[in-house]
Amino acid sequence: SARGYREAITYSFVDPELQRVFDPEQQPVALTNPMSSDMSVMRTSLLPGLLSAVLHNTNRQQRRVRLFETGLRFLPGNSGLHQVQTLAMVCTGQRFAESWTDPGEAVGFFDLKGDLESLLALTGRPEHYVFEAASRLVLHPGQSARLTRKGQVAGFIGALHPAVGVELGLNAPLYLC
Repeated sequence: SARGYREAITYSFVDPELQRVFDPEQQPVALTNPMSSDMSVMRTSLLPGLLSAVLHNTNRQQRRVRLFETGLRFLPGNSGLHQVQTLAMVCTGQRFAESWTDPGEAVGFFDLKGDLESLLALTGRPEHYVFEAASRLVLHPGQSARLTRKGQVAGFIGALHPAVGVELGLNAPLYLC
């Protein structure tokens, strides 16, 4: 919050097509009695809900959107449904809040990376976290990385692939982790 992000609280049920875009390798749990067809699977990622919130805001002329969410994602496994506590962040639009001194620069990959590093510093052990170049289907090649902690994958960061952004109706680059 101190870095300009607003907390979002989104539904645990998401559109299966949007879920497929952000987590194509994972088969989500389908609901037997969904509220609607666009909320018919349980999320395996927080990103579909955050993207919906970004679209809601940008469609209402918000030129700077920074959101985060902490919540559960639901992963099917051999021993049942696993609930994993997760953090996700997204940002798009202008780097700084609108003011007469701001030249109107767009936010970029390293802005989000700096925000994430600032958050990791609060753990008291930021040296345990390492960013490694990596690709992911939904992310722009060359603008993405994997975050590891003591050799274990802790997450990822990057720019949404431009083709995916156009398909989803985004008018500006979106950065997420």
